[in-house]
Amino acid sequence: MNAQTSTPNPTALRSRLSALVILCAALALLATACSKKEEGRRVETPAPGTAGGPGASGGLPEGHPPIDGGAPGGAPVDPSTLPLKATGSGSLAELERGRAATKVAEAAAVYDKGFRLTFTSDQGSRDYEQARKFFNQALALDPKYAEAYRGLAYAEFNIGFNKEAALANYMKAIEIKPDYGEAYYALAFMYAMDNKEKGAEYFKKAMELGVADERNLGTQFYPQVKIETH
Repeated sequence: MNAQTSTPNPTALRSRLSALVILCAALALLATACSKKEEGRRVETPAPGTAGGPGASGGLPEGHPPIDGGAPGGAPVDPSTLPLKATGSGSLAELERGRAATKVAEAAAVYDKGFRLTFTSDQGSRDYEQARKFFNQALALDPKYAEAYRGLAYAEFNIGFNKEAALANYMKAIEIKPDYGEAYYALAFMYAMDNKEKGAEYFKKAMELGVADERNLGTQFYPQVKIETH
């Protein structure tokens, strides 16, 4: 008896092929989903100074120190280790004068921390938010601490460009200490763009008190101011 060869049913064959195609498509979709899930787990940390990265400065002018400074990776910074330039505004010399301006030792200690976090020459380690806390602590301990008001003003301006708070604190500094040259110079800088008449008064006072024109305000904004030399 001869074996009969059966002819495959075309309808059944098409059904099997369709099922195979659907299975392959499902496997491909599953593989894609797994890949995306794995990518979602790998969140890259932006490099320091880039958009979204530590120390990113958003829309600040080129060369401006970051608003939210800090050590890379968010590591805590010991303010006492932060370097300062030797002389001039925001220098070690100014810090030493500021420390000597209060009789409250604890106020001087926290002022030191705030000053270094604000003016350190290592701009990537500047932390104005933390500095503001230290300056406020110093003022709570010594409300007549003009130097702490000057530091607080600088920090406030660099936290979201809070000009109103900065001006108020600079004015408080010269109210307490009428011969505070650095504060007058800072006010001359603040008013350079929108009130040069008032800024010129502060600039002249700062120059008379012997403050160096480190930002070249005289040439750029107040060429009309005549400084008497003795």
